[in-house]
Amino acid sequence: MQIGELVWVRNGPDTPTWGIVVNEHIVYLTDNSVMVSYEVLVNSIVYPVDSGDVLRFNYYNRHLRAE
Repeated sequence: MQIGELVWVRNGPDTPTWGIVVNEHIVYLTDNSVMVSYEVLVNSIVYPVDSGDVLRFNYYNRHLRAE
């Protein structure tokens, strides 16, 4: 996911709704793996979420990809 991407937030707010990715946190672990979490803005509140908590809609976010 990229900052500015429109996503469907399943976990975080009381009910599933749309949100915008505003920040990305990357943690490099000792076994050569990476843990990524995101902050998503929903109704003027920032929620910390994992990639499993949101759904991406590639059709709506095409303008964010460099082609």
